[in-house]
Parts: sequence; C-alpha cells; structure tokens
Amino acid sequence: MSLGLATRSAERQKQRELRRMKAIATGFLLAAAVVYVVARHSETHGGPSWVSYVRAASEAGMVGGIADWFAVTALFRRPLGLPIPHTAIIPRRKDAIAEGLSEFVSDNFLSEEVVRDKLSGARIAERFGAWISDPTNAQTVTNELASGVTWLTDLGDDEAIAEFIEGQFIRIANNFDVSTPLAALVDRIIANEAYGPVVDLLVETLEHRLVSDPKRAQDWFDKQLPKWLPGFGKDRVGEWVYEHLIDWSQSVREDVNHPIRKWVERGLVELADNLRNDAGLGSHVNNIKMHLVDRGEIRHTVSELWISAKRTVNEDAQNPSSSLRVKVTSMLMQFGEKLTSDDNLRRSIDGAIENLAGHLVENYRSEIAGIITDTIARWDANDTSRKIELHVGRDLQFIRLNGTVVGALAGLVIYSAGQFIAG
Repeated sequence: MSLGLATRSAERQKQRELRRMKAIATGFLLAAAVVYVVARHSETHGGPSWVSYVRAASEAGMVGGIADWFAVTALFRRPLGLPIPHTAIIPRRKDAIAEGLSEFVSDNFLSEEVVRDKLSGARIAERFGAWISDPTNAQTVTNELASGVTWLTDLGDDEAIAEFIEGQFIRIANNFDVSTPLAALVDRIIANEAYGPVVDLLVETLEHRLVSDPKRAQDWFDKQLPKWLPGFGKDRVGEWVYEHLIDWSQSVREDVNHPIRKWVERGLVELADNLRNDAGLGSHVNNIKMHLVDRGEIRHTVSELWISAKRTVNEDAQNPSSSLRVKVTSMLMQFGEKLTSDDNLRRSIDGAIENLAGHLVENYRSEIAGIITDTIARWDANDTSRKIELHVGRDLQFIRLNGTVVGALAGLVIYSAGQFIAG
C-alpha cells in the first residue's frame, strides 16, 4: 500500500471514530433531555417526590452537556453558525497557534542539552555496529547502495557526458597555472633531496653501460675524436676518457656532496625561482600544458576513462555476485564488528554525532521549528481546523459526555443539599 493510500485510510478511520464519539456524546445529551421532559411532566402532574431529584439531575446534565458542546464546538467553528465572540478559535488564531507551537517545540525539544542527552543514551554507534555486522543487514545495505549506483550511472547520455567532460577538462586546464604548483613541487624535491636517487640512477646506469660493454663505449669515443688523429692516439684517448668516466661515476655515487649534486641542486633552485618570477618561462610552461591538453587523444582518453569506469561500476553494481558487491558487504560487516569491539571508535562516532546534532540545533533550531509555522501558514484555516479536529476531536467528545454525566451528578447533589437545608 502506498503512503498516500495509507494516509487516506487512516484519515477515514479517524473520521469514523470521531463520528461515533459525537453520536455517543449527543446521545447522552438527548437522553438527559428526554429524562428531563418525562420527569418534569410527572412532577407537574402529582408524581412521587423522588421524581424531582431525577428532574434536577437531568436538568443539570443538559446544562453541562450543552455547555461542553459549546466549548468543544467553539474551538473549531462557530456554534450554530452564530457570530458569537471568542468562537472558531482555531481557524481565527491559526497563525498565532502555529507560532506558539513552533516556539514551544524550539524551547523544550530543540535545545542542545535535550538533544545531546537523548543521543548519548541512544548508543547509536553500538546499535548500528551490531546491526550492520549481521550478514543479512550488510547485504541489504549493499543492495540499496547498488541500486543507487545503478540509477546514478544510468543517468545521461554517454556521448553527451564525454563531451561535457572533455569541455570541462579543457576549461580547467586552461584556467590552471601550472608554473606555481610546479615550482612548489621543485621546492619539495629540493627540501627532501629527492633528486639524489635520480642522480644515483643516472650515474649507475652510465657506469653499468661502461662496465658491461667497454668495446662499444670505446668505439663511440673513437667516433667522436677527429679523424686525423692516429689510431694509436685514439685508443689512448678513448681509454683515458673511459677510465675517468668510470672513476667519475663512482665518485658521484659515493660522495653525497659531490659538485655534480650541488650543480643539480642549484639548477633546481634556479628553476623554481624562474617558475615563480619569470613570466616568459611561466607562459612557456603553460603553452606546453595546453599543447598537450589540446591533443585529441588526450581529451578522448580522459572521457573514455570516465565512461569505462562508469560502465564497469554499473555492471558490478547490477551483478549480485560481483567482487565489488562482495567486497562492500565484507567491509560493512568488518566495520560493524569494529564498532562493537572498539570502545574508543564508538565514543568518537557518538561524540561526532552529538556535536553535529548539537551544532545544528543550537544554530538552526529556529529554522527547524519554523517548519511548523511555515507549514501551518500555508494551510487553509478551515482545513487546519478539520485536521486538528480529526486528530483530537474524538478525545474532546469525552468532555461533552463527561459534562452531561458530571453535570447530572452535580445537579443531583446541589438539589439534594438544597432540600436538606430547606428541611
């Protein structure tokens, strides 16, 4: 059954109960009136003395029933449609009642102290942990998450999304100045001496090439020397360069303060400074960035990554036995078990919930309570009266019923006391 049908069914049930109680209360009033008429007739035609007691009780019962009927009716409408002052209170005072109710809720229910006290006793983290650690509940949550992911990933056209992503990628890249964060990155490299491993790698690679294939290295040196140099001279020069390169690479690798390392560091410092202060270099770097971004394959790769990831997630979300859903269920259960066993974690989560709720209540309670005022303000006055009567009218009919009964008893007592005093 939908929420709307359930609401209408509940309203119809309340209407039936209200009509039944109105009929009962009216029936008591009519019964008192009938008894009064019969007793009065008997009293005026020589009936027994006790009839006067019945007449007094029924008369007072009528007065009490009518008075309470007037009081109850005056809350919701004008009795008999007459323009009697201070009647139809709810329709006329709807907005004032709404403001008063909103203020009452704000002061007594939406105080930070009340909310924190309620939440502290609720043990939300512990109860949630016990609930989510159950495999059935964890699977239920996973299924709901999967449904939400499926719905989200089914939204929109892939081609339109790809075009949008490409456009946003270009716009963001165009507005993003690479030189400043690149300078910050170089600063971090210098501060952490992260360039050291790179220098070591280059030097070790050079040394490995020289040692592993000396003939090839020396042949390369020979080709770089002037052709007019005799072969014997080339060999001697090649051997000298070869040996000195090996010695040089070893010294660079072993000496952390080697001049080549300082040279690299000075170069990086200069690069960072130029990236910050040299507009020409910054413009050149950003032009290189846009040259890369404007390449069709780069833009296409960005959009394809999104579409591919979206399809993969969608397929995994729809497959009950997919590794993603199994992993999510397992993670939820593990989190629940962690909550039930870790006191510090529970206190941390409960504290965060209390702080959040306290902050919201303390700073937005007038807006929260204002929902009552705003909602009732939009209601029609008569509709408001009908809604309230539908919910509390049944209990108010007991006032009418009690008014008739209590009035009759009070009338009987008063008449009896009068007769006793008269002697």
